[in-house]
Amino acid sequence: MTADPDLLRERTEQLLQRLRGPSDEDVAAARELVLGLRNARLYPQMAALAEALGRRAPDDARTRRLYGQALIEQGYATAAIDVLRPLATRLPKDDPERAEATGLLGRAWKQIFFDAGDKTTASATTALKRAIEVYRAPFEADPARNTWHGVNLVALLTRSRRLGLRNAPGLKPEAVARRVLAALDAVPAGQRDEWFLPTRAEAALGLGDWAVVEAALKDYVADDKAQAFQIASTLRQFTQVWDIESVDARGRSLADILRARLLQVGGSELNLAPQALQRARERAAAPAPTAQLEAVLGAVGVKTWQWWRAGLDCAAAVAVVRTRLGERIGTAWLVRAADLGRTPGDELLAMTNFHVVNAQGAHNGIRPDAAELVFEAVDGQKAFAVKEILWSSPPERHDCTLLRLAEPPAGIEPLALARGLPLLEPSAHVYVIGYPGGRGLAFSLQDNALIDHEGPPEGRPPIEGVCRVHYRAPTEGGSSGSPVFNANLWEVIALHHAGGKLGMPRLNGQPGSYAANEGVSIQSIVAAMVG
Repeated sequence: MTADPDLLRERTEQLLQRLRGPSDEDVAAARELVLGLRNARLYPQMAALAEALGRRAPDDARTRRLYGQALIEQGYATAAIDVLRPLATRLPKDDPERAEATGLLGRAWKQIFFDAGDKTTASATTALKRAIEVYRAPFEADPARNTWHGVNLVALLTRSRRLGLRNAPGLKPEAVARRVLAALDAVPAGQRDEWFLPTRAEAALGLGDWAVVEAALKDYVADDKAQAFQIASTLRQFTQVWDIESVDARGRSLADILRARLLQVGGSELNLAPQALQRARERAAAPAPTAQLEAVLGAVGVKTWQWWRAGLDCAAAVAVVRTRLGERIGTAWLVRAADLGRTPGDELLAMTNFHVVNAQGAHNGIRPDAAELVFEAVDGQKAFAVKEILWSSPPERHDCTLLRLAEPPAGIEPLALARGLPLLEPSAHVYVIGYPGGRGLAFSLQDNALIDHEGPPEGRPPIEGVCRVHYRAPTEGGSSGSPVFNANLWEVIALHHAGGKLGMPRLNGQPGSYAANEGVSIQSIVAAMVG
């Protein structure tokens, strides 16, 4: 099945329409597509298709179970419990879907626990206890088939022990971990699925055997076939459940390796709270743990680590734009004056959209005297006031405003500007760093293909002096003003300013429209400034 998100969305819409008819062939196709949407992390489409299938085939246990998973992934854990609990109850004990549904019930209770701000409240500890109970039953019934239940049991028992709770007294996580490893090692090499290695790594964590953890991750993370859904799940488990970043430097490095690999394969938004991002930058600034990287990833590992460090450095130069009352309205980023043909050349200036900050406060933007910038990756408490606007261009052209700050930020490197746009190749993709929805700083990774642009050699821009770029990347209000980077060098190719799930007109005179985000080429902005 294709992994192209646009084709998956289009196929979903087609099947949603056709499921209203009588064709059983469409039901079969839709069942497989639900799983494909899961693997591509397109959870809203996954839920919509599973709902439609549930009306046509209400007894389809797998679709119902995947519906529950789509709800969990979108943050609706209690709704997922209402879907999964009756499913697990009605299925025969020997039905594989019963174990799967039960495991997802455990995932829902686990998520409720980890979403709690205070893990010691009655509601949080009750959710943890229920998750342990739910995972325990299928593992003890069939340890050989239900190793993923077992490894979750190990993780939650360990977390419960750290909190001083007596959940499942008499059941020791180390003993469960050994049973999981024994069950995994008994699986013939040719029958091991894609979850074998991350499950083995996690079971080894339960025994504190870092050598086994790294050996398992070596093949898992370096595999070209590794999917974003898998890596994101492993990263969530290692950081949320196991909290490996608080253990020691070895655990922190492994978490960063997983993040780096997730960035490379794409697969959703990678969010880091300001404190976590600051700690990650501190680790990245230290000498790279070359021996560990090579142990996990071989020669590719060092390149991966360096690439991740470069992304973190870029994140430091990206600020949230907010009003003086703290309302977040957009994104800005630092650029060197010399790169824009201005003097003094070493001055650091900030770039954002016109519709975020402009002299009149037009287009739902704010005036410069009402704006402030916070570079959360460096210091989430320090706000920089705007001194003046140096240049601007309205939304119908470059949608850009160049700002001088009242106080220049210290210790932050400005972003590098690309000299041109990437070639339009099937493998070309981009990254966006910004503040989607006014939330924390995020790397937008999923669905991040470079679709088209109006640059040379074949571009035909209809607006003289304005070169637009279209790409897929998950952006929301608050992403306005974000830098758009090329894939390999972390250079800014465009200033993000618009997007639409439907109705974005195609570029270069092509008929029709599609789902796309739009930025303005940074070189066309520079040309307008110096011209």
